Amino acid sequence: MRTPARATAVVAALALAVALGACGDDDDDGAATETSAAATGELAVSGAWARTSPALAEAGAAYLVITGGAEDDTLTGASVEASVAAKVELHETVAAGDTDTTMAGGTMAGTTMGAGTTAAGSMSGGMMEMQPVDSIAVPAGGTVELEPGGLHIMLLDLAAPLEVGATFELTLQFEKAGAVTTTVEVRES
Repeated sequence: MRTPARATAVVAALALAVALGACGDDDDDGAATETSAAATGELAVSGAWARTSPALAEAGAAYLVITGGAEDDTLTGASVEASVAAKVELHETVAAGDTDTTMAGGTMAGTTMGAGTTAAGSMSGGMMEMQPVDSIAVPAGGTVELEPGGLHIMLLDLAAPLEVGATFELTLQFEKAGAVTTTVEVRES
């Protein structure tokens, strides 16, 4: 009968050691992680990447995922160092000819929905074009994906071609969260 009691005592001691270990100093270097940001209700930016650009291209595009914090927020702009691009704009891909429309992710200046266009802004068999947007809504606890064929960040008047493996800093400006800087990695499209 001593064996089951001893096994129970050993299991209890191990459980106590694990529990105490979880409460100890984790030697965190202070860097925020996606998990900790989500757990604390802070807005988080992840997965930032940009497409490569041809040697003579004057524009490039960057994509990323924004996870909303505890309250609704709005992405109002973005910037990069002049060594990357002279100008940065928030954009959305829409059906050619659409003007004066509010799209799913934000507001769009000067566009309207054309014939054959769905509520999402795509046209069956039609041409697509990029248009600037004033802002991009980020719902509390929600996820907004900036991706090819949808919302994205345009890098205009590139200083040099975007080449595979290069990285650069992109600063996003939010109405409530303020400036959030992330590293963008250039990848093959």
